[in-house]
Amino acid sequence: MKKISKNYFIAVLILTLLPVLSYSQIKIKGQILNSENKPVEFVEVLLCSSDSIVIKSEFSDENGNFTIETNIGNYRLKISQLGKIMFERNIELSKDLNLETIKVNTTNQLQTVVVKNKKKLIERKVDRLVFNVENSISAIGGDATDALKVTPGLRIEEDQISMIGKSGMSVMIDDKLIKLSGDDLISFLKGIPSGNIKSIEVISNPPAKYDAEGNSGIVNIRLKKAKTNSISGNLKTSYSQAKYPLGTLGGGLNYQKDKLTVTSNINYNNGSTAPYQEYTIFYPKYTWFETNKVRSFQNNLSGGVTLDYQINSKTTMGLQYSGASNKPIRKGLNTSNITNNNFVLDSLIVTPSRLEIERNTQSVNFHIVTKIDSTGQKLSADVDYFKYTSDLNNKFSSNTFLPNGNKVPNRYIAANNLSNQDIDIYSAKVDYDLPLKWADLSFGGKVSFIDNSSTVSYFNTANPDPIYDPSKSNIFDYTENTQAVYISGSKSLSKKWDVQLGLRLENTQTKGFSETLNQTNENDYLKLFPTLYLTYKSSENSTFGFNYNRRIDRPGFSKLNPFRFYTSSFNYTEGNPFLQPYFTDNIEFSNTYKNLYSSVYAYYLKNGFDEVAFVSAGSITQIVRPINFYTEKSIGWVESYTFNKWKWWESNNQLNVYYSQTTSDIPNVLPNIESWTCSFNSTNVFTLNKAKTIKSELNFTGKTPATAGSYRTSGFYYFDMGFSFLFLKNKLQTSVNFLDLFRTQKKTFTQNVNGIKQENYDYRDTQKVRISLVWNFGKSLKTPKKKLSNEEEKKRTN
Repeated sequence: MKKISKNYFIAVLILTLLPVLSYSQIKIKGQILNSENKPVEFVEVLLCSSDSIVIKSEFSDENGNFTIETNIGNYRLKISQLGKIMFERNIELSKDLNLETIKVNTTNQLQTVVVKNKKKLIERKVDRLVFNVENSISAIGGDATDALKVTPGLRIEEDQISMIGKSGMSVMIDDKLIKLSGDDLISFLKGIPSGNIKSIEVISNPPAKYDAEGNSGIVNIRLKKAKTNSISGNLKTSYSQAKYPLGTLGGGLNYQKDKLTVTSNINYNNGSTAPYQEYTIFYPKYTWFETNKVRSFQNNLSGGVTLDYQINSKTTMGLQYSGASNKPIRKGLNTSNITNNNFVLDSLIVTPSRLEIERNTQSVNFHIVTKIDSTGQKLSADVDYFKYTSDLNNKFSSNTFLPNGNKVPNRYIAANNLSNQDIDIYSAKVDYDLPLKWADLSFGGKVSFIDNSSTVSYFNTANPDPIYDPSKSNIFDYTENTQAVYISGSKSLSKKWDVQLGLRLENTQTKGFSETLNQTNENDYLKLFPTLYLTYKSSENSTFGFNYNRRIDRPGFSKLNPFRFYTSSFNYTEGNPFLQPYFTDNIEFSNTYKNLYSSVYAYYLKNGFDEVAFVSAGSITQIVRPINFYTEKSIGWVESYTFNKWKWWESNNQLNVYYSQTTSDIPNVLPNIESWTCSFNSTNVFTLNKAKTIKSELNFTGKTPATAGSYRTSGFYYFDMGFSFLFLKNKLQTSVNFLDLFRTQKKTFTQNVNGIKQENYDYRDTQKVRISLVWNFGKSLKTPKKKLSNEEEKKRTN
């Protein structure tokens, strides 16, 4: 009945939206001729609001004709070529308008230049792939996540952004790192209209200028230049309905006047989700089957502000602040069934729990950029401070029951597990660009200081008075200091060949101290990280590329804390102070041909670490601990193709086929595993009217079984569908999305430890309906010119 009511709700919602598809539009049409009465093609026709904000734009066809559809209202029509306005006129629309012929002054030579300079959808630079968002139909009228969704090499799954073939990814806006993750990052990106994005740079193997941390890539979103003396912004809200509702509210404001630019954003979400897990352990003489039903409450607030001031024509300085406060609560009910080999129930363990979390992050950045001269010499410096605090309070209790429902005496366990973490990160870096006749050089350095203090406390609460257990508690202090220098050089060897070489040197010192164990662990290492990029432009439409780099993955701070955090009376997670970083060598061959991007990649990972759920035949306790234990080799092939030959349909498709082999250093405990895996993603956007104000979207994602570290993962697939509408001169956008339509986004993870098989079934409450509303606003700021009393005297200085 519940399923029927949900389907009924979806059907009613779609039927309610259908009448919107038929709202009327007014047409403006005309023909553009030059002074010789010949048609002018590829001239941009701009329909602007009264405050000069571009609402729509179209290009004239080979006959000079154009048609624009819009709503009733007052507008200003402009005709532009190469940034030059050749015609403009105020128009008042209440019905269709035929402007007939419009004569402009232009030349055939100028028209040729316009066609030649039209950017390709996908471009290959020596160290990155560039996706020109303004040429993508799919991204029109959306936000940054819509643009990222159709960018080659990227995908968004479960509202998380990932890069194909990489274990992690960082996001930058105009070369400035965004220190947000998860839902906070997605909320921030949804506040950036896709119309404000110039291009998206996909850096799969980052050059020497960037930190060598993580086998991850970088996505750099380049925004269009803000209009001089203008103010703009947006307000947005969304409502999602899965098993429980979840709502978001946010907005952003951009201000540019004279030499000052200010951007800001704030986002808030509140609601809950219902993830579900099943965990099975196949012991030799019995089976442990566990279900974990959770309701996860979210209460998150994040925001930031950036101020940039142009001191003079050569120097700009700025200050950036971002912060987030998250207070989630997880209420869980864990039920463990223990059965013998004949599937007869032996006992039942029931564990209700309540986990309260409070996380706070604050980040401050000061930056300055100075252009030394007109040759391109540039000096930039950044100083950063990052603060992270978290407080976890986990309360749980366990009762054991016999098959007849009676409690087992003296088996009641209740506890309160507290964990606190306080992290301070200080860093500073300097970069210098030095163009020379024989090459373009860049070099610089960075220092960082990390101070982490964490406390774990365990209280036995089975009796009225809680009893502190020092054997399960700990104070752990950790420091990590890194000094890095780099040099990089790039050169065009010819019109077709480009090369870039780089070398980064990082020196790291770590020290971990457990107060309870009175144990100190220190680790110092000096490592080199080379990079190499080579591109060959075989034709105007085809570019081949090759790149290589080396990366380091350092363990997270919590993974180094040797003490335990209990999730139930029979399950706990503990860190490993002896955990070592691991290194990855990456290599990639690629080709960009028109809208097709092809890549063959491989990596070699040595001394990798992963969290392993240790179990043994003689105990029912499950211990999750990270250890270094494996070497991984992988080779893969990626194809990404954008089909946009028809104005009403754009299809972005990505295929990734790869082989992965994991060799264990302890095969008697964790066996070797290998697999061939194929993943496919297709994002399809359909434009349903000529005005491009109504769109529908149908997406498919699928993946065959895979391996990662010590785990095997089952295959899965799912469909998403959505509709979007633009109103009020494209300032108001509404959208309805149906995610995981058939509730198929489920995964099973399998691991073998000590010859005992473990299966973990995971469903993250991904089937949902989401309704979103975004209002974009903006206007120009008039700056009257003031005549100074000494104006005439100043002229005499020239």
